[in-house]
Amino acid sequence: MDTTRQLDHPLTPPTPLPSRATSGSSLRAFGAVLWRRRMLMALVIVLVAGSTALGLALVEREYTATARVAVTPAQDAPAAAGEYVDLLGTVADVMASRPMLEEVADAVPSRSVRDLQESVSGDVVAGTFLVQVSVSDADPVLAAQIANAVAQAIDDYDPTGGTLRFDTTAPAEVPRSFSSPNIEITVLAALALALALAIAVAVVYDRLTRTVETVEEVTNGTGIGVLGVIPQPQDPEAIAALDPDAAEFGSLRSLRVALEFASSDHPTRSLVVAGAATDPWSGWLEVNLAVALAEVGHRVLLLDAHRTDRHRHPVLEDGGDAGFYDMLAGSATFEEAIRSGPVDGVTVMPLGNAHLAAPSLLEMRFRQLLESIDGKYDVVIIHAPAVTDSDDARIMAIDGSLLLTLPSGRVSSELLLGAVEDLHEARTRVLGAVLLGGRGRQS
Repeated sequence: MDTTRQLDHPLTPPTPLPSRATSGSSLRAFGAVLWRRRMLMALVIVLVAGSTALGLALVEREYTATARVAVTPAQDAPAAAGEYVDLLGTVADVMASRPMLEEVADAVPSRSVRDLQESVSGDVVAGTFLVQVSVSDADPVLAAQIANAVAQAIDDYDPTGGTLRFDTTAPAEVPRSFSSPNIEITVLAALALALALAIAVAVVYDRLTRTVETVEEVTNGTGIGVLGVIPQPQDPEAIAALDPDAAEFGSLRSLRVALEFASSDHPTRSLVVAGAATDPWSGWLEVNLAVALAEVGHRVLLLDAHRTDRHRHPVLEDGGDAGFYDMLAGSATFEEAIRSGPVDGVTVMPLGNAHLAAPSLLEMRFRQLLESIDGKYDVVIIHAPAVTDSDDARIMAIDGSLLLTLPSGRVSSELLLGAVEDLHEARTRVLGAVLLGGRGRQS
């Protein structure tokens, strides 16, 4: 961390949020969503397929029988062509008329007139002098009987009063296969519905539950660079920065180097470390970062300002002694509020008795504290509450900068984007982000 003091450095302008992704990026992101939620999509498709199969198995089958009747003029002088076509349409309508169906119902007592009205239809066969009667029924034998009965009875209901002649050219035969439901169309429609529903469910579910797990997911949409990707702490109470064999040791060193580069153009007097959401390893990163900086010769003040931390790192435990909030309240001096850290070069200021100090003291006296210790430390690392829990982190970062911590799989994309937008609106200088337990390379 650069040791140059710059109390009133200009705030780094917030990185503008991307207005929109390119079409290629959007397609890749869409494909990534579908791939992530492929199991959910498969489940939706299986459910739709199962429902369709069950429906097809339970639905009543209908069989359609048809009979065709040739309609020709009974006299040598036929009607005009246009009138004759109209007569064919009239005959087709008569086939499904109530008087006709009442006579058929007498011949087929198992079906009422209302049943026949729903199952019988008449149509003109295009380009011919044929009229076709179609009957749909759950009983294929009965469907053929009804169709033939209508074809035979049409003579008695000649709408022209005897000027037409009716000949049944194709009596109805018992259908061998059902006409409804249409299996092919139903399956194709179900497949299209299943795919559309699966995609919609995947996208909605991903949007509602998606958490940040990779560097790309942090940088996309936020514009914040990832300064470090650190494995999930094996021991949240350990100091991995002191153990070269620890899995986190190399990542902590890389983070320290990245921080020094990130702050070289605009040296920062303090670094507020705060999560985008509640951090399950609260304080671990701050302690290890302070030790890593001290190991290369920096003088570090590690300050605990997290009022609501329930699982405090052992280095930050105060045991009831005076600390940060006691000093803000004026009940302890700076010297009384600090103690030696885990290594040379690290001084710890525990939280102290936060319940004795009004929250407004943070706004009133924090800057005064930084000015009073100017020159004593190269950097002040502040353990702060999540930016989504309170404004404390933003208040303390006014004259410094903020390092955003993101526990992998615990922060939703929507929450992260909202937190970053709030930081930008407050013109908070965000030095970068650290992904704990994530994947990908730092940027």
